[in-house]
Amino acid sequence: MLTSNQAQASILHVPISGASDLELALPGAKSLRTIIVSVKLAAADLAGLALGYAGAALFAHHLGWPMGARLVPVIAGMYSLIAFYGRSYAPAIATSAATSVCRASLALIVTFLSMVFGAALLGGLSAAWLWPFAGMMVAMMLGITTARVALAMVLSARRSRSRGTGRHTVVLVDGDHRGLIGDVAGVIVDVAAHGLRADVNDPAALARLGRLVGNADRVVVACAADRRASWSAALGGANVPVELLVEEMDGLVPLGAGMFGASPTLKVAAESLTPEERLLKRLFDIAVAGVALLLLLPFFALVAVAIKLDSPGPVFFRQPRVGRSNRPFRMHKFRSMRADMHDVHANRLTTGRDDDRVTRVGRIIRATSIDELPQVIDVLLGHMSIVGPRPHALGAKAGGKLYWEVDGDYWRRHSVKPGITGLAQVRGFRGTTFEEEDLRNRLASDLEYVENWSFTGDIWIVLRTFMALTGQRAF
Repeated sequence: MLTSNQAQASILHVPISGASDLELALPGAKSLRTIIVSVKLAAADLAGLALGYAGAALFAHHLGWPMGARLVPVIAGMYSLIAFYGRSYAPAIATSAATSVCRASLALIVTFLSMVFGAALLGGLSAAWLWPFAGMMVAMMLGITTARVALAMVLSARRSRSRGTGRHTVVLVDGDHRGLIGDVAGVIVDVAAHGLRADVNDPAALARLGRLVGNADRVVVACAADRRASWSAALGGANVPVELLVEEMDGLVPLGAGMFGASPTLKVAAESLTPEERLLKRLFDIAVAGVALLLLLPFFALVAVAIKLDSPGPVFFRQPRVGRSNRPFRMHKFRSMRADMHDVHANRLTTGRDDDRVTRVGRIIRATSIDELPQVIDVLLGHMSIVGPRPHALGAKAGGKLYWEVDGDYWRRHSVKPGITGLAQVRGFRGTTFEEEDLRNRLASDLEYVENWSFTGDIWIVLRTFMALTGQRAF
């Protein structure tokens, strides 16, 4: 007997009989969905502006600053107009917290500068007005950031559930090519059974295709190689993303297609983060690492004294590690081994709590991950990030093999900066890689992080790290 989930999957995976049944199975109006998302973005911004003003007013009340409540409607109106023309309400960015926050912040900065410039032209610019106004705008930016991040998290969760049911994916099967699809979620349509044709010389056939797939978020076509050009031409005007299943690309992970002169190309690698995402991630790194370093300086001094009293040698250990773009850098750690027994290239695995190279203080700081804290310096220097795949030494091994010998996808993890903590670490994949499986588990999480990066994900990982700092695998 089928469960509810299995029953739903079965309905979505079999050819649907009857035109009316097919139309019922396809998604609703896409235009309405995009308008609703834009309205949600605008509502989140207005809520953020109100939240920011409320916080600024509460703070200013204690300082005796005038807040100018009459300016709030003017700010909201100017910001909404600038945000609209700056594509800050574009539905495509709603689930990307990084892009969404960057565009909203830019719109608010332009609003601030425009109002300051206007005040200067009208002769109303003064320090008594400027500083409270600047403080209010900063508070509003924090409010908008909070609202947009929260909205991105909610919309991302809903999109994941929608993708899980395949509700907005239409798969067109032309001929005996059902085997190309596999066990995926989507509304699967046997084009022959429904009289659908890829005929550019038949406007009626193209119109019927457009009506059936026009509201889909994704259309996938499974057909013979000599039919791909016909389907590409027939769906070119449907105003939907269309993809062709190509058996010849098995074993590749294509990211897209391009042109080199008159020849088509297949994109197999790209930058992991957009410029906006890199900027937001870098600002987050500087803010967190800067505050952490200031707070930890007294503690660093105590650890340094303990290390010096326990054994002779330097306080810090700088080991070559592999960074972004496979480029090496020297990573800072508190020294946990005897200075005369350092393994700079990590050629010998740490054997655990009985390793004779580890000092008494070293056992404590390794078990509690205190030895990793100086890496905030590497973050500020730009070599590392707060969150990312952990940097490895070139000589590191798993099951007697170098890491890249275990899995050919190993180097893909270096498309982003290495991190102090990462997805693999909060999942418990930490410590020495005695077996090949230890590395494969870690690598799977690293690649998942690289391929699905989000700003909210970084925040979640940082919060989870505090619960995974100690334990048996922390050594």
